[in-house]
Amino acid sequence: MATAAEVLAIEQLHQAAQARLGIAAAYLALAEWEGVNALNAEETATVWIVTSLRIITAVRKMSRKLAIAYYQLSRALESGTILGAPIDSPATGVTVGQLRTTFRDIALDVASLPAPLTPSADPDIRWFEEELQKKEIPDSQTPGRLIRLQDAQVDPLIQNLLDVEGSDSSSPVSIDKWDWEPELSFDEVDELFRDLLWKQAVKRAADKARALRASQELSPDRAMTLIEQSHDAAGSLGSGTVDELGMEGGRQAIDKAIRKDKRIKLVARGTSSDPCAFCSMLASRGFVFTGETSGVGDAEDGSVGDEITLYHPNCHCFPIVRFVNTSDTLPPMNAYFQEMWPTVTDGYSGNDARKAWRRWIYAQRKANPDTPHSPRRT
Repeated sequence: MATAAEVLAIEQLHQAAQARLGIAAAYLALAEWEGVNALNAEETATVWIVTSLRIITAVRKMSRKLAIAYYQLSRALESGTILGAPIDSPATGVTVGQLRTTFRDIALDVASLPAPLTPSADPDIRWFEEELQKKEIPDSQTPGRLIRLQDAQVDPLIQNLLDVEGSDSSSPVSIDKWDWEPELSFDEVDELFRDLLWKQAVKRAADKARALRASQELSPDRAMTLIEQSHDAAGSLGSGTVDELGMEGGRQAIDKAIRKDKRIKLVARGTSSDPCAFCSMLASRGFVFTGETSGVGDAEDGSVGDEITLYHPNCHCFPIVRFVNTSDTLPPMNAYFQEMWPTVTDGYSGNDARKAWRRWIYAQRKANPDTPHSPRRT
């Protein structure tokens, strides 16, 4: 049986590695946006659209692989079984040690981006790795950059996992039959998301530029300043959408599994280190989402429903899964938000409570603009 420390370490490493993938995706998309002309977005955005679709294709694959490895390892440690055949391993004679190695190796490759320890054999992922290496990835000292790979440090969490791993690596694991849905090809990603990217970023920038240029109330200089600002905002939203759609590969894999997996007992909203008000509110509820009836989306109090599976651009949240009812130790962020919720919302209920929580979250961000939330920090 897994220790609570190892389960928590696996969850934290998975969360950070997924966030790192999303940040890398957003960074590449935002860097490519610099080639889109603020005055002529629709005619100059072809390269950005194609590049963004390629980023989404690659990151979906990586996110999916990481999520499945996390899910299978967690399930093996708490139930002695895995769902579906293991990743990159023989489908017979599976052991806990093999699953640990698979998960760690994927996390190590993500941690070493932009130069993975083992370049991928998949052409889409290899292209993504090579593009990252071509760019000057900003470090934590780079001024003016809001997207930094250093905001999702993975290496310390890998070491933490090694420090708490159990000694049961030779323990055999049985396999419950399950077919993980196949990865999306570039053509499928193109068909699904091209129009969305166009509307979210390109059309938004072009429409705003036309309106500002046609304004009779603005001087040419002022209009140009506002056009550039709106262009930057559209690019930021577009890069956040690339981030979201890439990470969707892993989220959808877990979401579809836990809706059908009869061994799931508890699910919570796992957040990044700096979640928005909505995500932190869901995280504060802890393990109120249960898979014992019809899967994720059934809150014990009936009040949450499918909110746990809702995400947004630049969101790095992921479900936290548990396969035993006694494994209810919350991650530090969840415990922190759960402790703060009754204090922050004291005297409020319903929508007013959510508004009070939103004000508090934004106040924390304003007071600490360069530092993510951390447990016990107010």
